[in-house]
Amino acid sequence: MKKIIVLLIIFNSLNLTAQKRTEIFFRNFVECFYPHKNKEPIVLYDNFNGKKIAKLPPLNKLHCWYKFAISDSKKGWLKIENIIVLPGCENHELNNNIGKFKNKWVLAKDMKIFLPDLGPDSGIKMNFYENPDKKSKVVFTATDYLSTELIAVSGTWAKLKFIYKGKEIIGWLERKYQCAYPWTNC
Repeated sequence: MKKIIVLLIIFNSLNLTAQKRTEIFFRNFVECFYPHKNKEPIVLYDNFNGKKIAKLPPLNKLHCWYKFAISDSKKGWLKIENIIVLPGCENHELNNNIGKFKNKWVLAKDMKIFLPDLGPDSGIKMNFYENPDKKSKVVFTATDYLSTELIAVSGTWAKLKFIYKGKEIIGWLERKYQCAYPWTNC
């Protein structure tokens, strides 16, 4: 009996029971956010095309939004690694167990990634590629802020969709240019 108690104490001290919030950036995943202006709940599913398991209510505080770390995608669905509520809602219950919905799924619809506003004088060009590979064809080059919709992931690459000068653009963007924050340059 003592061995079981010792094992339980060790297991609990290693935080293996739930993913705790120790950071806000998850560089090994694509990060996106659900915009504050959206007033619909976020529906979570047990699998892609699966059954509904939860609804996250819209956040009505100005400086609060859901930020998702995404580990996979399939046919318009995103697989959740974790969810954090930032920045003005530090006490939100999800922040006590950011992995509560790990491996659950959400529709990609309305999930956003911004590009930082570096300005055309920065000399930095953010290339969108035909495939998640820097050797593939460049389909668009951005030099400043863009609001994009996340539609798929491949590793840390994000497949994004946006309208530029009336034309729909779809392309893959590498991790270093992705911004999961609605009011910052990252």
